Amino acid sequence: MEDDIFLQLSSLVDGKPPSSSGGFGSPYSTPGIGAADSTMFTTDHMRSPDIKPRKAKSDKHSVVVIDDDFSTLDLMKIYLQRDYDVEIFDNPKNAIFFLNSTVPDLIFIDCYLDVMSTKRVLEIIQTYKELAETPIIYLAEPSEKAAIEHKLPDCVVDIIPRPVTRADLQRMLDSYIKEDDPSDEEDDDGIGLEDMEELKDLLI
Repeated sequence: MEDDIFLQLSSLVDGKPPSSSGGFGSPYSTPGIGAADSTMFTTDHMRSPDIKPRKAKSDKHSVVVIDDDFSTLDLMKIYLQRDYDVEIFDNPKNAIFFLNSTVPDLIFIDCYLDVMSTKRVLEIIQTYKELAETPIIYLAEPSEKAAIEHKLPDCVVDIIPRPVTRADLQRMLDSYIKEDDPSDEEDDDGIGLEDMEELKDLLI
């Protein structure tokens, strides 16, 4: 199944198979995803695949970080890995492959990516109806933030400045990750008062 998805995504790049430098895998891309090197695809002309991502089955909330700045990736992983399922990607095309099957609770993305433009990545993400409710936050230098904060794409809800501080990150997590309502589970699984009365009448 995974091989089929990989072939589907690979064929989207101008009808050519993905090229690989044959180098070592990137430490910032999830093992088993993409080609051997960090650049799974070679061009920015990528059409949108037909995908059906699903929410990961985990007790932890899921966060995806896409940035070609390795120090930011390392820092975000250190901050997040204890309490969240975090996936970090230095190549956005590997992140797209990951999002082909998984719906995270929050996405952080560099506002200016090199391998594939941030604008194009967002366009692809927006075609995934399963990701429509996933908040996206820009990672930006202070100078970049001043240039982009008044013209954010509709799908981007906020900007977090780099270098990322623990306080800023926690504020974003608290603001944009929806906590599950335990009362919903109780209502679904429990027996209400009216049900108890009805059951009592049946037993008499």
